Amino acid sequence: MLQEDALLALWERSVGQPPWRRDDVLLGDGTSEPPSALDARNAALLARHRAWFGAHLALMSSCPACATATEFTADAEMLADGLERPAPDGPQSLDVHGHHLEFRLPERDDVAWAAEVPQAFDERLLQRCVLVHQVDGQPAPPHALPAPLRAALAQRMEALAPGASLGFELDCPACAAHWSAPLDVGRLLWQQLQARAEQLLLDVDTLARAYGWTEPEVLALSPVRRAAYLQMATA
Repeated sequence: MLQEDALLALWERSVGQPPWRRDDVLLGDGTSEPPSALDARNAALLARHRAWFGAHLALMSSCPACATATEFTADAEMLADGLERPAPDGPQSLDVHGHHLEFRLPERDDVAWAAEVPQAFDERLLQRCVLVHQVDGQPAPPHALPAPLRAALAQRMEALAPGASLGFELDCPACAAHWSAPLDVGRLLWQQLQARAEQLLLDVDTLARAYGWTEPEVLALSPVRRAAYLQMATA
């Protein structure tokens, strides 16, 4: 369980950061660098969620066909169990219909760089991760990949590092449409942390106005005593 003063300090360091940097802050322990591999980052973020907020994940996604909101749950521990197999290191290869590719799996820095231009995210990611592209033995631009080859590359990357991208297959209760809902573990962890931090700040503000207490004094109260004082202060 994360102590409340530590939670607020972590929230303060994270707020306003871009997603990749925010995840680094959430994963930091002061002794080592956060992992760069995407599957290892997801596993570490799930471990943080279990340690700070429990294994239960309350999730929601909207149907792309009719916009019906669908609520569902997942277990962080079970998801983490599926990430035990690490992705292979070093360049990988793929040969499809006369195309030869040598590529590496994307990591944190690749995703962060590609996300600087959202509308060109896929192209920029290819520039970083496709090392060699040959067509019938002749060099070709790394980004000049036809759609079937891109699909094959995406499937190959997913097979090599299934934990790099998490998601759920859902069916709409209203229109029966089927879709894949991605899970951004870092964003989910941040939302939990932010909600808890904002509630703590509201509690501090209420009791400071009512009794003149400082933030450390409010945080030092047990949850039961704090709730009692909040009830009296807002009566």
